[in-house]
Amino acid sequence: MDPNLVDDLLLFARLIARWLLRVADAPPTILPLPPKPSAMFKAIPEFCVEGVTDILRMVAQTNIPTLELMGMPTLQDLFNFLMVFSSNDVYIKNPYLRGKLLEVMSLLIPRGRNEGFELGGGSLATLFEEHDIARKFLVPTLIRFYVDIEVTGRDYSNNQFYEKFHYRHYMAELLMYIMKFPYYITALKKESENVGEFVRFINMMLNDIIHCIDEGLLKLADIRKIEFERADTQAWNAKPEEERNQEEQHLQTMYGQAGWGLQAATEVLTMMEKLTKHVLDPFLRAELADRVAAMLNYVLKTIAGPRCIELKVQHPEKCYFKPKELLALVVEVFMNLAKHDKFALAVVRDERSYDHEVRRSCISFPVTLPVRTHALEDESFCQQFLDYMQVLQESKQSQMELDAKIEEAPDE
Repeated sequence: MDPNLVDDLLLFARLIARWLLRVADAPPTILPLPPKPSAMFKAIPEFCVEGVTDILRMVAQTNIPTLELMGMPTLQDLFNFLMVFSSNDVYIKNPYLRGKLLEVMSLLIPRGRNEGFELGGGSLATLFEEHDIARKFLVPTLIRFYVDIEVTGRDYSNNQFYEKFHYRHYMAELLMYIMKFPYYITALKKESENVGEFVRFINMMLNDIIHCIDEGLLKLADIRKIEFERADTQAWNAKPEEERNQEEQHLQTMYGQAGWGLQAATEVLTMMEKLTKHVLDPFLRAELADRVAAMLNYVLKTIAGPRCIELKVQHPEKCYFKPKELLALVVEVFMNLAKHDKFALAVVRDERSYDHEVRRSCISFPVTLPVRTHALEDESFCQQFLDYMQVLQESKQSQMELDAKIEEAPDE
């Protein structure tokens, strides 16, 4: 693309961004905006915001060095625009548009040269680290957006249900990136004190993990069935060519659908692992502790339990099936939460999926093929996990004794 045209587009985008902030009566500190938008701002069509967003997304996807070399004042103006309108559901009511703003923001995360970042980030390298507005408002914006986009996902008549995962992906990328910086961790701890919002956020993460895991594993069963049929070469070749082609197309569709589910589940689990390193209490509130423990028990039993052989497929890389990495993430979340005394009781109360032997098998599960540097490759961590299994056994015994006493209690 012509560099002069790119420069002109960015100049236009900056002018529109500054104008929109002025019409929104943004104060000198940029945020917070006035509680109610002015009549003039209400009259501005949505495409004005979307136009700036589309320009920034196009440049970020096709010509990132231009942004790396951009002067900090220009970059600050554009980032202010992204922060202000992604954080405010009164001024921008459309959650999909706020999702697009967060998508563009995620494209500004510094990455490697193989992703187009020729200068190691350049001006973008310290953008999130030094941007005062982001440091104060980005964490609550991300948490609120994860909750808000759920409302739009209730229409099953088209792809809206799955589209919410598309935008949550960018939200997760941003949250996982900024957790590298201490002030964002402090902001997360502060936001977790907003109990109602944070509990809804955790509930939706749990729903997403369970839905995506089930979606992915169900498709693995379909894949395994077709692979068994193809393994019988004589019977497979005896089928009409049209039927074989349909089966092949169906197989490729199953690979894609399984990959979507398992990749989404892995991403949300990764986000939960990072969150539970810094925040524990919200995950173990009375209304959440049993759900969190049940989800972790369920995934452990599914991936490492006696029926895990049923998940084996010939080409797991085609459907993003990485059981060892998934297992490691679950165990890391598990041990993060184990620091809290309440967690052991929540785990053993789960009669459906709690299995002591499954946990023991987790220790040896990844040894044959390490997939990444994770806790299960650390001997001291594995020992801590084994020690905690003893704590769980003791908690289970105490729970059984308490249940027995309750049953023996005389009727009034």
